[in-house]
Amino acid sequence: RTAPEINVDVLVIGGGIAGLRAAIAARRHDRDVLLVSESPVGLRNNSAISKATFAVTGVWKNPGDSPEVHFKDTITAGRLMNDRRLVTRMVDAVRQQVADLVEFGVQFRRRNAEISVVHTPGHTYPRNITAGDYRGINITRPMRQYAASIGVRFIEGVLVTRLLRTGGRVTGVLGVDSEGWLRVFGAKSTILATGGAGRIYLRTNNASGLTGDGYALAYEAGAVLRDMEFVQFYPAAWGKNGSQMCLYERLLPAGGVIRNALGDDILQRHGVSDIISATRDLLARLVMTEVIEGRGIDGGVVFDFTGIPEERARDYRRGGLMGPEDRLIVAPTVHFFMGGVKINGCAETGIDGLYAAGEVGGGIHGANRLGGNAISAALAFGTIAGDRAAALAGGMRPASVPPEEIVGETSRLKEITSTVGRESLNEVQPSLQQIMWDRVGVLRDGQHLADALNGILALRERLAKITAASYPEALRVIKLSSMLTVAEMVTRAAQLRTESRGAHYRTDYPREDSEHWLRTIEVFHHGGAMVLKTTPVPAETD
Repeated sequence: RTAPEINVDVLVIGGGIAGLRAAIAARRHDRDVLLVSESPVGLRNNSAISKATFAVTGVWKNPGDSPEVHFKDTITAGRLMNDRRLVTRMVDAVRQQVADLVEFGVQFRRRNAEISVVHTPGHTYPRNITAGDYRGINITRPMRQYAASIGVRFIEGVLVTRLLRTGGRVTGVLGVDSEGWLRVFGAKSTILATGGAGRIYLRTNNASGLTGDGYALAYEAGAVLRDMEFVQFYPAAWGKNGSQMCLYERLLPAGGVIRNALGDDILQRHGVSDIISATRDLLARLVMTEVIEGRGIDGGVVFDFTGIPEERARDYRRGGLMGPEDRLIVAPTVHFFMGGVKINGCAETGIDGLYAAGEVGGGIHGANRLGGNAISAALAFGTIAGDRAAALAGGMRPASVPPEEIVGETSRLKEITSTVGRESLNEVQPSLQQIMWDRVGVLRDGQHLADALNGILALRERLAKITAASYPEALRVIKLSSMLTVAEMVTRAAQLRTESRGAHYRTDYPREDSEHWLRTIEVFHHGGAMVLKTTPVPAETD
C-alpha cells in the first residue's frame, strides 16, 4: 500500500535538536519544510533525554575565553583527529544560538538574572550553559512549538528506509509507517538529522530508536563515513544496561568521589590530580581497568556522593544528575558516536541534495567529544544545513521520484514479511548488542575485534532467516539490518587503527602513534562490499 506522494522544498529527517534547528532555519527562507520523524518530534530522542547542556563562549564574558580557545580545547580533546574547518564553523556559529533559543522560548538556568555557566572537564574556561532543570525536553519542546508556529509541518511515526536518487542527486526518501503504508516524499533538498547508534551496544543511555539508521541510509546511497571507530563511553552510568547517567562533570567538583572495591579514589590512584583533566575517554578507561584488574564491584565501581553538600545534592537529584542513593555502583555506557557521515563546512555530504547535521555527521569531535559540544554542533550545523538546503531549493524545480525505486522498496518489504525461517528477531538483536559490548567496548584488542567481526557476519546470515509476521516487525528487521551495517563499520575501523587514541583504546597497541596514525579512516560502499581507506588529517584550516 502506497500513500499519496508528498513533495516539498526541504525535507528534514529526524526530530531532535539538529533536525528542529535545520527546519526552523530553512523555513525562515520561506521554503516549504517538512520534518519526518520515527519518534514524536522533540520527544523520545537523545536530544529530549539529554542534560540540556552545551558549550558556547561569550556568555560568562571571561576576557581570556574566545572561539579560538574553544577551538583549541575541542582539537586537543579530539586528539588532533577533528576536521578543523568544521570545528571553526561550530565554535563561531554556536554563539548566535543562545539568542535564537531564547527567541524560540527556551529558558536557561540563571543566577542573579545572568545565565549560569559551569566549568566542564576538558574546557579551559567555564562555558557550559543549561536549559531549565537539566532536561533536554526543555530545549526540544519550545523548538517544536516555535517550528510549528512558523509553518514547519511534521509527520511522525515513519521510518525512512531508503534515500531516493535521480541522476546522482538525492530527490527524496521512502519510508514506512507502523500500519505498513509506504510513504513517498519528494524533496529538492534533504537533511539527515537522525542521530547516532548507541543501541547497537548492550549498555547505552541512548533513546530506543538510536540504531544507526542515518548512517546506513547514507552508506547505501554512496556517502562516505569517517571516524566510526571512535565511540564515546560515558564513564559513570547506572540503571538497567547503563540507562542512567551520573553527571560526573558536576558531581566530582562538588565533592563526589569514584572509588574502587578497596575504597580508593581511582583518580588519585591513577595520578589524576586535576578533575578538569578527567575527560570521558580517560575516566572510562580507568573505571574498566579497575574492574578488569579485580578491584571492581558487580562489574563497576562506587560513586560516593556523601561529600556533596546536602542542598546541592537535592538540586542534582531533582535534575537527574545523580542516583537516588548516597553510594551507587556505576560503570561505563555508550553515550555518543564521534564518527558519522563525512561533511564539509556547509553540511554537504558529497551527494548533491543531501546534507547532514547533529550526531549523524562525522568529523567535528575527532577521537573524543568534549562535554557540551554535542548540542553545540547540533545547533550550529542544523542552522548551516537548513540555510544551505533552503538556498539550493530556491533555484530548483520540484523533484521527481523514480517509480522504479518505489517498486523496489515495496518488493523488499513484501520479501521481509513473507520470509519463513527459524531465526527470531528477539535472539539476533541481543546477540549483536552483547558482541559489541564484550568485544568492541572500552578496552579493545585484535583478537576480540576479529571475533566480533566474525560474529557480526554470522548474524547477517541469520538476518535473512528471520520471520516478520507484521509490518511493525518488518521495520524492526530493517533497523536490525542498519545495526549490523554500523556494527561492521565500527569493528572494521577499530581493527584497522592499530594505536590508541581518544575513545579508541587498544590494549595490544596502548600508545598513540601520530607518526603513522594521524589519519582518518573512511568507510564507503563499493562493488557490493564495505571498503575502508585512510587519509591524512589536514594540519590547518582552509
